[in-house]
Amino acid sequence: MDCLECGGTYTEKSGTYLLADPYVGKIIVEGVSYYQCDKCGDILYSEAMAQAIESQRNERIHELLSQFPIRDFISSADTASILGISRQALHKNRRINHGFIYQLKFGLLTLYLKQSVDQYKETGDGRFPLHQHRHTHSVEYLRSTIPFRISEVYKLHPMPIKLMSLFGEQKRVSSKEYSYVS
Repeated sequence: MDCLECGGTYTEKSGTYLLADPYVGKIIVEGVSYYQCDKCGDILYSEAMAQAIESQRNERIHELLSQFPIRDFISSADTASILGISRQALHKNRRINHGFIYQLKFGLLTLYLKQSVDQYKETGDGRFPLHQHRHTHSVEYLRSTIPFRISEVYKLHPMPIKLMSLFGEQKRVSSKEYSYVS
């Protein structure tokens, strides 16, 4: 097959492929085959290789976002409020769902990186080089190996009133003693 850029010939190669992503740094994909031009070095990916690259990229994003402190993340309600849209519009937005705002998902809970939300509001693209971001704080980080608990995000407080006082005194009633309230 001839290269459309320089007229060279594509040759099939296989093995490990190294890709430099501007947002997550180096991505290494092993055991793939691709075509490379012998003159200009242009590369053609197969569908399987594109999926492998995307999978590695998503893993790397999750790994890098897990190094941010929990206080750098905000809820979907706060994100929608900052962007001036509803939560439904936030969850249906295709650009946001395709990674234009960095987010971590924990089951049904989605947390958004506040810095990314602010940048998205200003420019329409909340992505920035995650691999160059350095933390200067010594705090607990989200780790994918540690089980996530909602109580770490939302403080749980005991109820200040007794529930029994809301319902009054309870009395046991036999099955033949029904009372109806009208």
